[in-house]
Amino acid sequence: MSTLRLCLNSRLFFLLLFLPVLPSAASGRDGVLLVPDNAYANGASYGKGWFCEFGFRATPDTCVEVVVPANGYLLSPGNSWKCNRGFLSGRDECIKIDVPENGFLNSRGNGWDCERGFLPDRDECIKVDVPENAFLTGNSFGSGWQCERGYRESGAFCVSVQMPANAYLADSGYGPGWQCERGYKSTNSGSCAEVVVPANAHLGRRGDEWKCNPPYKLRGQSCVR
Repeated sequence: MSTLRLCLNSRLFFLLLFLPVLPSAASGRDGVLLVPDNAYANGASYGKGWFCEFGFRATPDTCVEVVVPANGYLLSPGNSWKCNRGFLSGRDECIKIDVPENGFLNSRGNGWDCERGFLPDRDECIKVDVPENAFLTGNSFGSGWQCERGYRESGAFCVSVQMPANAYLADSGYGPGWQCERGYKSTNSGSCAEVVVPANAHLGRRGDEWKCNPPYKLRGQSCVR
């Protein structure tokens, strides 16, 4: 068995010794690295074995020049380009951004925004009509204005909030614009009714309801043991 294994190992050694060395993908038939024009060898033992020079980009076997259109510039790697601020990238060109009147280039330089007091409408900036008792919000969406405190939006106007007795102005942008004071609760008629607290009970955290004091329990509208 040992003699047979030694024989097989010897044959395998001689087969490996005389196998031809195959050239790499980046080498010629004689094993010499083929570096195309406008490229340089990178010394790597993998891949193509070469990099394109600055201003050129790699194809499978060559380096082609990067053609930078007007109003564009080469990116730092040197194999692609980008448009200047105020231009958008087309297929092979940089297209100028048309900024409308009362507009300006955005911080990224790839679009435009309207000045304060104007809202975008397709390719224009339309002036915001602020009604009485309102102010500009500076937002680029919605109506562009908001009613002052004590007023509520009604169509294109700001109307005064009509508060009932025992109420105060609310800062939320929805609802009637007011809330009942603690110890009162709102009614369907738009008023604030006093919360009547029975014996052995106290106002709840919200202030518009009551709860029984321990160890009393609710029975009807009373608190009993």
